[in-house]
Amino acid sequence: MNADAWDEEAEEARLRDMERECASNSEASPDYYKILNVSRHASTEQVRDSYKRLSLLFHPDRHHDAESREWAHRQFNIINRAYEVLTDPRSRAAYDQLGEEGVRLSAALGLKVQSPRDLQAAFQHYARCQRIEEIELWSRSNSEIVVDIDSTKLKFLSWMTKAGAYRAKSSHGDNNCVEGVHMQHSFSADLATDLLGTVTGKMFLHGSSRFSNVFGTLKYTAGIKSWASVKMPALPPYTVTFRGMHYLNRYRFYVAKVNQQTLNLLTPPSVSVSYGHVFGRLVGTLTMSTGNRYALGPFWANSPTRFGLESSNKAAAAKPSHPLESIPSTVALDLFSSGNKQGRFTANVTAGIEHSWVATSYTRKIDDHFSITGGLGVAGLGIPMPRDSHFRIGDEHDNQDEPVAIDVTSGIQGFADARVHVEMTATIDSWTNLTWDVEVNLSTGVKVTISLTRLEHNIQLPILLTPILELDVAAYAMLLPAAVALGLHYAVLKPRRRRAIQQRVDELKEEQRSQLHIQRLHAEETVRLLAPSAERSRAAARAADGLVIESALYGDLPFGIAAQNSNSLHAALDHFWNSRSALSTADEPRACDVTLALQSLITNSQLVIASGGGKYSLPGFYDPSFGVEKSLFVRYRFRGVQHEVIVKDDEALAIPMKAHSLGSQT
Repeated sequence: MNADAWDEEAEEARLRDMERECASNSEASPDYYKILNVSRHASTEQVRDSYKRLSLLFHPDRHHDAESREWAHRQFNIINRAYEVLTDPRSRAAYDQLGEEGVRLSAALGLKVQSPRDLQAAFQHYARCQRIEEIELWSRSNSEIVVDIDSTKLKFLSWMTKAGAYRAKSSHGDNNCVEGVHMQHSFSADLATDLLGTVTGKMFLHGSSRFSNVFGTLKYTAGIKSWASVKMPALPPYTVTFRGMHYLNRYRFYVAKVNQQTLNLLTPPSVSVSYGHVFGRLVGTLTMSTGNRYALGPFWANSPTRFGLESSNKAAAAKPSHPLESIPSTVALDLFSSGNKQGRFTANVTAGIEHSWVATSYTRKIDDHFSITGGLGVAGLGIPMPRDSHFRIGDEHDNQDEPVAIDVTSGIQGFADARVHVEMTATIDSWTNLTWDVEVNLSTGVKVTISLTRLEHNIQLPILLTPILELDVAAYAMLLPAAVALGLHYAVLKPRRRRAIQQRVDELKEEQRSQLHIQRLHAEETVRLLAPSAERSRAAARAADGLVIESALYGDLPFGIAAQNSNSLHAALDHFWNSRSALSTADEPRACDVTLALQSLITNSQLVIASGGGKYSLPGFYDPSFGVEKSLFVRYRFRGVQHEVIVKDDEALAIPMKAHSLGSQT
C-alpha cells in the first residue's frame, strides 16, 4: 500500500472493528440475537416464533445417522440456550449489557425481581464500573509539576535574544535560571455510592514567596443531573470553596461557585453563577461574578479585600493573618464550538469596572494525533489582571461530570495589552501527549511552554525566551518547532503507528485462524443438516411460484458487485459469476456460499434478517474474511422475476422487494 494513500483514521477504525469481531467470534460470547435471527428489540413472541421454527430444523430426532444427530444436537443446544436467555427479562437485560458473562454474573449480583428498566440500569451500572475498574489505578490519581525557567539568565543562550545579550554584557547572567516551581498531586476514592473524596497537596515556590497546603474535597452526586462539592484546606489560609452544577435538560445547565477566604467572615464571599445553553455544536455560557470587593451596608465595609479602594477605609481596614486575594467583579460571555472533525474554536468576552478583555482561539486538527491552536487576546483599561484566565464547567476531579470544558487563555496584562499564542499538540502514544505553546505578549515578551501529559499526570516547563517583544525570536519559536514537529509526525510517528496497527491486525488474524476454521467446519455441517429441508422448501416454492434463493454469497465481495441495485439481468449475472470465478481462484477463501442457509430461513415466502452485528452468527454462516468489511449478495426469483440485492454486514435484509427486481420474467 502506498504510504501517501494510507488512511490512518480508517485503519484505526478497522482495527477497533476487528477487536470487536474477535470478541464476538468467541464461543464464550455468542450473538444470541443472530442465532435466532431476531432484532435486539424483538418481543418475546417474536423470539418464541423464531425458536420454534429453528428448533424444528435442528431437532436431533429429525436426523437419523449418528454424526448428523450429534451435530444437530449441538446446534439445538445453542438455539435452546439463546431462547432461554432472550425470553427471561432478567437474563436478557444482563446479556444486553455484558453478553454471556453478564448472564453468569446476574445470579452473583443477587438482584431481586425488578422491572426491565431497573434491570437494565443495574447492569449498565455494573458494566460502567467494570470499565472504570480497568483504568482506576491510573485515573484516580493525578499530578502536575510546573518549573518556570528564565533562559535569558543562561550565558550559553545569551546570543539568542537581545535581552540575553544585554544581561551577559552587564555581567548579570548566571546559571540560576529556575524562577519558580509549582507541584500538585491529588488522589480520589469513592467513600460511598454517590460520594467522592479527594485529597490534594500543593506546593509553590517563586523567589522569596512560598506556599504549601493540603486540601480535602468532598463531591456528592445526586442522580445524573446534579452534583455539589466543598473544598477546604488543612492549613491556613482557610479558604473554603463550594461548587455545584445542575442540568435542567440536555441543552441547559447552571453552575455556581462560592469562595470564602476567611472562616470568620472578615471578607465577603466571591460568588459566581453561570448559565449554559447548548446550540447544536455551539455551547454558550454567561457568567456573573461578584468578586470580594463589595459591601452590604455595614457588613464587610472594612474588608481587607477593599483596602485601597476607598481612602477612608485604609486606616480602618482589618489586618488579616495571611495575604488575601482581591477579586474584582466581572461579567463574562464564553463560547465553545466542537466544530467538525477538523477544527474547533473558543471565544471569551469579559467586562468589568477595572478591566475588560476579549480573547479567542481556534484549533486546527491535522489528524487524530496532531493539532495546531492559534489564539489572540486584547485588553482594555489599565489595572493588571491574571495572565491565565480560564472558565471551566465541571469539577477538576471528575471529568465524567463535565459535559463541556471551556478553557480560554487570555493572558492579558496592563493597558492596551495584547497576546498571541500558537500551540502544537502531538500524540506520542495512546496515553501520552506532547504540547509546544508559544506566547507572544506586548508586556511580558516571548515565552515557550513545553508540556508532557500522560493519563492524568502533567509536567510543564514554561521557558521565558525574552522579557521584551522580539518578533524574530517569536517567529523562530513558532516556525522552527512547527517544521520539526510536522517532520517527526509524518516521518517517524505516523510510520511507527502504521507498523503498530499492522502488527496488531496480524496478531488478531493469527489468533482467529484456528477459531475461524472451527466455525467454518460447524457452518458446513449445519448447511449439510439444512440441505434436505432447504431443497424441499425450494421445490415447493418453485411449484407455487414463491421465493427461491438461486445464489447467495457472504464475505469480501469486491469483484464488480455494485453497492446499488442493478437494473440489468446480464450485468447481475456477469457480476455474480465474475465474483464466483475470482473467489474460486483466490489463495484464501474470501466469501462463502450461503444459498441453502438463506433458503432454510424463509417463512411464508419471506426472508427477514435483522440489522446490527455481523451476519456470521446466522445458522450456516461463518466469517470467511476476518478483519475485512463484508457484504451479503443475494440473487433470488419471486413470481418468475429475477431479483438482486447486496447489503452490508450490519444492514437489515428483507425480501422479496420490488426495488430488487431486474425486470425480467421467465
